[in-house]
Amino acid sequence: MDSQEGFLAQLRNIFWLAGTAGVIVAFALGMFLSRKALRPIEQVTEAAEQIQSGSDLSIRIPGNSQDEIGRLRYTLNHMLERIERAYNGLEETNIAQRRFVSDASHELRTPLTTIRGNVDFLEKIWSQPQQPAVQDVADREGTEVNRTLSAEERETMSREALHDIADESRRMSRLVNDMLSLARADAGYVVDKDRVSLKPLAEEAARRAAFLPRTAEWKIGPLDALEGVWVQGNRDYLLQLLFIFIENGFKYTPSGEVRLEAIRAGDRIGLVVADTGIGMSKEEVPHIFDRFYRVDISRGQTPGTGLGLSIAKWIADMHNASLEVRTKLGEGTRFIVWLPIDFSQPPEYGIMEASARPELPDRES
Repeated sequence: MDSQEGFLAQLRNIFWLAGTAGVIVAFALGMFLSRKALRPIEQVTEAAEQIQSGSDLSIRIPGNSQDEIGRLRYTLNHMLERIERAYNGLEETNIAQRRFVSDASHELRTPLTTIRGNVDFLEKIWSQPQQPAVQDVADREGTEVNRTLSAEERETMSREALHDIADESRRMSRLVNDMLSLARADAGYVVDKDRVSLKPLAEEAARRAAFLPRTAEWKIGPLDALEGVWVQGNRDYLLQLLFIFIENGFKYTPSGEVRLEAIRAGDRIGLVVADTGIGMSKEEVPHIFDRFYRVDISRGQTPGTGLGLSIAKWIADMHNASLEVRTKLGEGTRFIVWLPIDFSQPPEYGIMEASARPELPDRES
């Protein structure tokens, strides 16, 4: 039995040593595998901390494994990408909004200052209604009137001041209406659409444009391409779109001509407003549809607010239309509005089913 007991003692020692070594190896291997398995989660945590501390949404979690952690990493990276796009969009919107408010305040300040100055001028003239005239009243040009004003002169100057007030009020009203249209665009306003025949609309726009104040010659080119052409749109807004380009042509064409014509290319119809005015350089073309943007050579020379083309761009987008601009500095500008043609048959020309056709009397009867 001594040999057997010795063998069992050796076996017991072997088991203890092997078990201890196995536990140590299993613990070390488990620590290694757990750290390796948790490393992607640590990367996610580090990326989240970096984004939280530095607001850098361009950070992405590295790795391309195909396991559950890899799918989580892909989902988080995709989410971060969408958040970054949304954040950048909001930032651009805030910058544009601040610029819009600043420009609108500047544009509104000018007419308000003019109106207030004329009101103060009228108050000085009529501050003493019992007197036949007022002395030492500064006129609107800044010079001093050192003589007695007659009733006729006072009335004439008052009429001029009232005329200036009326002009600035109309200008401010147009500016507010334009800003209201752009506010509707920002709010996602959708215009009501119906089938519109383009030729009567273009002819009406051409007829009305003939009565606009201008120094350039107004010409109507061939409109045969509009014959029988219908589009899905809003008639009032399409008229406003044409008038914006026509008025823009008159405004920037001191001499020469402004022309309206139509062209067709496949399933699209183009309304063309071309002028021989001051034109633009190629560097300015990408900015002409920005709000309050005006060409540098026209600032201070041509009246306007710089909102017309922004409204035109919004109307074109509402009608799924595209705008094409061809211009050359000193030679003129050509705006083309490409509208998709509506090929659906109008109801009044629909084909009646055979069962719904009325019975026609016999020719002999």
